[in-house]
Amino acid sequence: MSSSSKTDHEHTAPLLEQEAYDRSSQDIELAHLDGRLSRSSTETFRHDPPVPAVPKTKSSYLAIAGALLLTVAGFTVNTESTAYIEDVLGWRKPFCTMYITHSCLCLPWVAHLMFLRYKDRKMPYKAWVRDYNNTLREAITSIDAYASSGSYYIIKRKGNVGGPLDFLATTMSMVTVVLTVSGCSWFLALAMTTPADLTAIYNCSTFFAATFSVPLLREKLGWVTMVAVALAIIGTFIIAYGDSTSEHDASEIGSARVVGNLVACIGAVAFGLYEVLFKKWACSSRPMAPSASLPLTFAASALTGLYTFATLWIGLVVLHFTGIEEFVWPSGKVALWLLLSVLSGSIAINLLVVLVIWTDPVFGSMANVLSVFFVALGDRVVFNLSPSTATYLGGAIIIIAFALLAKDTLGEKKH
Repeated sequence: MSSSSKTDHEHTAPLLEQEAYDRSSQDIELAHLDGRLSRSSTETFRHDPPVPAVPKTKSSYLAIAGALLLTVAGFTVNTESTAYIEDVLGWRKPFCTMYITHSCLCLPWVAHLMFLRYKDRKMPYKAWVRDYNNTLREAITSIDAYASSGSYYIIKRKGNVGGPLDFLATTMSMVTVVLTVSGCSWFLALAMTTPADLTAIYNCSTFFAATFSVPLLREKLGWVTMVAVALAIIGTFIIAYGDSTSEHDASEIGSARVVGNLVACIGAVAFGLYEVLFKKWACSSRPMAPSASLPLTFAASALTGLYTFATLWIGLVVLHFTGIEEFVWPSGKVALWLLLSVLSGSIAINLLVVLVIWTDPVFGSMANVLSVFFVALGDRVVFNLSPSTATYLGGAIIIIAFALLAKDTLGEKKH
């Protein structure tokens, strides 16, 4: 049996039939994928689009719209509650807040597991676990990056064979590093530059997501996408620099502003890369309904949360003993606001990657840009600050940019 036919057989065979297959047959043998694929298979991986088109049904469009609204709402609530905790309640622990928020990325996965278990509550527990594991493995084997170059992402001892779960665990560890760089850059830049600079620069991640999509996802950016990205950035800059309600004047920041802006640029690049890498390493190459992609998406995002929880506590200890950010237990009121901030932030990030999987990284990034306008409106409720004319002008430009991108992404162009 040739390596290509063997791979096809293992893709269709039950992945967890213990009586028929041993451990090596449960996982696709990556040794056969390490540069020894047939020429036709390799050419398919190199030239076929790795990303499935969104199913053109009413339910799929409603799912995307719902995820978009919840993502924007999540980012808005997260930003306003974090600002309230720091500026009003005085609990300024940015690294701790980031650590808790990113660690809680596993919560939607836990909730999804509980929902699936409740739905199949009459099934024996071991059979349910085997069925879920089966579904997850099968979804991972359909990822184009796994099939074409999976062996390069897995570190295994000599003689051992890496499988689908090893691939997901390894790639999500790299995604966690990128997301952590993005998060740390945000909070570090916040202390060095103005909120206007940070908002404007960080939301240029939409541009970087589009840029990284070309080499990593082999996307072809049309003129509509480029115009929409440009308009979104322009609208963000208008809101950031035209809003007279900004709390900090540039003179308060001083010479650190330039360094802060550079740090913000690093964060914007990292966030755009995060969205594209998640799409590349956690998106099935098979066309499927939005709901069918959720198990893989939530499991992949949960790994980033677990990795964060298991490692970044070291940063909390270091910052505490160096006096840079001393850990203090929050009061009851702070804890309630912190809970709201953390839950909204983790849900927003999870739904953002869901949007990225269902559409593309540029469309997903636009949800983050849209939240800039609604945060400006939210300031009126939380801080009693009236939005300026620039806020409405920039918001209108962002909405126009989103409308163009949505029509281009979800319209007849996608088949």
